[in-house]
Amino acid sequence: MDDTQVNAQLDQMKNFILQEAQDKANEIKTKATQEFTSEKGRIFQNEKIRIIKEYEKKQKLIEVQKKINLSNELNKSRLSVLKVREECLRDVIKEAQKKLATISDDKDKYQTILKNLIYQGFVKLNESKIQVVGRKEDVALLEKATTEAAAEYKKKLGKSIDVSVDKERHLPPGPNADYNGPTCCGGVILSALEGRIICKNTLDSRLEICFDQLTPVIRTQLYGASTSRKFFD
Repeated sequence: MDDTQVNAQLDQMKNFILQEAQDKANEIKTKATQEFTSEKGRIFQNEKIRIIKEYEKKQKLIEVQKKINLSNELNKSRLSVLKVREECLRDVIKEAQKKLATISDDKDKYQTILKNLIYQGFVKLNESKIQVVGRKEDVALLEKATTEAAAEYKKKLGKSIDVSVDKERHLPPGPNADYNGPTCCGGVILSALEGRIICKNTLDSRLEICFDQLTPVIRTQLYGASTSRKFFD
């Protein structure tokens, strides 16, 4: 075999090897491209899912915050309404106090009221010796009212009672535009056993009791029945 044939055979072997290498390189390149495309798709899908979940999480947080804000605003509105309603109720009791202050203007009527208040105190205390404290301007009326109340007490219950009107201690005076101190619309405070037992029967205290007891009724008349209230007295 001469040199020409040898070189031809070598070229043929070289070309074969080069072709095999090229084919192998193309195969590796194709496989790598496929793997890259597959991995890129996987990463893209995972990121897509992560972003969707993160968005949903943030959306839920936004919805929760909206509900919290709405609830806070509703509570503020309710408190504002309750505050205004409470102020209206206080206006009602102020008007009642103004009218209460005029009761003592009719002396005959007021003396009967004093007698009844004192008699109630006698029954409640159920003691044989009682002291009555009233307003300074009512002392004369109190003297007569206590006598009448003691007589009624003896007539109805058959018990005598030693009652006196305190001339040194007095309840605050009636409301007056020129006076800014404590006031009292009238009535009495009775005490027994040297002040250890007390019965507060002033007009102001009676109004407070009435107001506390009738507040639900007043609210209903002013604002209507509550739709959320389940139990009634």
